[in-house]
Amino acid sequence: MPPFKVAVYLYPSADILDFSGPTEIYSMRPASGEAIFKIKTFAHHDRVSSETGTMVYVPNGTFEQLEAKLADYDILVIPGAHFEVFDKLLPSKEGKELTALLRKFTSLPPRDGAGTRILQSVCTGSLILAASGILAGRTVTTHHMGFDALKKYADEAAGGDSKVNVVKKRWVDAGTTEAGVRIINAAGVTSGIDTSLWIYEQLAGKENADFVAETAEFQRRQEAWSA
Repeated sequence: MPPFKVAVYLYPSADILDFSGPTEIYSMRPASGEAIFKIKTFAHHDRVSSETGTMVYVPNGTFEQLEAKLADYDILVIPGAHFEVFDKLLPSKEGKELTALLRKFTSLPPRDGAGTRILQSVCTGSLILAASGILAGRTVTTHHMGFDALKKYADEAAGGDSKVNVVKKRWVDAGTTEAGVRIINAAGVTSGIDTSLWIYEQLAGKENADFVAETAEFQRRQEAWSA
């Protein structure tokens, strides 16, 4: 089993647990001790502050570096933030580069040897996916306070009715793109851990995923919608 390569995007005021939860799960090794995932965090900035300024993160890669090697990555994680963050981020140069990156990622077939490619949003990170236009016609979810915002961004990207079906589930498997990239939406915050464990199970088996969940002392919840 080859190590699967995970890229986690960081941006100012992104929710801490949205990206630290999946990063923790993908960092954990199964009972065999062999690493299943290799993780890179990347950003437009060399230092990224949390919303309250409590913590400052130093990503181990730049946006430009990740963009140049995008085809090498099997999983791309997009965390969420408070709604007003997107009012500033999405119209910006950085926001436009990010939504273009998502469109490119979802057009790439799975990497040779990996057999899969997954775009994973956590919480309101799905609003960024919606703004990129890649959720049109899909059943999706986000934080329960963001259902209307998700539909709004998807409709704006589509230039009309995007025909997204927003459901209240802990997470959603929104299906695959024409290139075979699977889109997974987690609802609010901690549900990003649920989706990460589900992805872990798909790629490394239930026994390994359950071992990691037990090690993290996290009770898995299977409430989901699957395409």
